[in-house]
Amino acid sequence: MFKAVKELNKKQQKNLKVEDTNGKLAINPNDTLNIIASFFKEKFQTETATEIEAFTGSPRKLHQPITKEEVKKSFDNLNNNRAPGEDGIHAELLKYGTQELNEQIAKIFNQTFERHENLDINAGELIAIPKPGKPKGPPKNLRPITLLNTIRKTLSKIVLERIRPHVEQYLSHSQSGFRPNRSTVRQMSHGHTNGWQRRST
Repeated sequence: MFKAVKELNKKQQKNLKVEDTNGKLAINPNDTLNIIASFFKEKFQTETATEIEAFTGSPRKLHQPITKEEVKKSFDNLNNNRAPGEDGIHAELLKYGTQELNEQIAKIFNQTFERHENLDINAGELIAIPKPGKPKGPPKNLRPITLLNTIRKTLSKIVLERIRPHVEQYLSHSQSGFRPNRSTVRQMSHGHTNGWQRRST
């Protein structure tokens, strides 16, 4: 699922230093990538994990086909200036595209379900970034960032928007994570304040 790749620019590539199992800095760029890949593979993958089987039902149309308006809204919610995944599609190309682009993407999504096709958009590229203030060398001092395909993000946002009303029916009112206009940081801050007030009175 994850693939270690070079840093986003040459300056970062030169500054990225990792140690091997013997504590020696890797000099060869390929050795650096192999060390990073092996380290994060142990963190994110396991041989005992059971893979989720692909859906094998009969091809059929969606009861509610994806619309060009849904695609446009999803495009608009993509963040600018973000590195793309393996598809190489930058968010700006979709956000500021034509109405015909929205229609064609919606058509592709709908045909995927109707024909039971695989879009093959699940791959991600792992970028290792040095943690601020941490010494260079140990792979544990690298922070992993996964670059996902922009088309996958688009479809995920459409699905999220569709299921949101149903999820809201059973989520607690105190649950703020991944809700629009809700901050978990602010919620935690209020919680700490209320706790302090209760203890001090």
